[in-house]
Amino acid sequence: MSTPTSSTMNLEKLQRVALKVFFTPQTASTFKTREVIPVFHRWIQTQAVDGLLIDVADYTHLPTGPAVILIAHEGQYSIDLTDGKLGLQYSQTKPLSGNPLERMTALTRTLLKAARLLENETLLGTPPRFRGDQLEYLANDRLLAPNTEETFTAFQSSFETLLTTVSPDGDWTLEQDADPKARFRVHALSSATATLDTLVTRLIP
Repeated sequence: MSTPTSSTMNLEKLQRVALKVFFTPQTASTFKTREVIPVFHRWIQTQAVDGLLIDVADYTHLPTGPAVILIAHEGQYSIDLTDGKLGLQYSQTKPLSGNPLERMTALTRTLLKAARLLENETLLGTPPRFRGDQLEYLANDRLLAPNTEETFTAFQSSFETLLTTVSPDGDWTLEQDADPKARFRVHALSSATATLDTLVTRLIP
């Protein structure tokens, strides 16, 4: 019987994580981040997405990072501009039950439900569209998940299992952020052409 590595055991404890789905190029070139502010406020009024929704924070004056944040008791939804790549990110801040794959799956369901709702949002003039061939995982805990090859090796199996579940028709390529001082971040790209509906159909009943 193999002995679990320290990175494997740390990932069992890791809870503060985020997942991001990206807008299509056409949406990214036309989407105005401020337009989502009244949308997020209405979501609070109707409790439209998972979690106890609390407030909206506006950071649209900043050139990168989260532009608009919908704050929930359990985590945060944000329109994110990190590295100039526009997308919707959900960051989990409260503990989830289950093993790493089960927690990752729950995180993905939460994100995809919000993305699908945004694609159908009537308050937005032109409905945004999300790509189904890219996802990005981020660990917000440098102690439990340092940006090392060992962490990537311990993490890889669970993430690949999730990716195969949501889009089994393409080969997924994983790319880890190369900066050792950065947070542990992995970008996943599929060889298959897929939409948000592709992912939703596979993961959400």
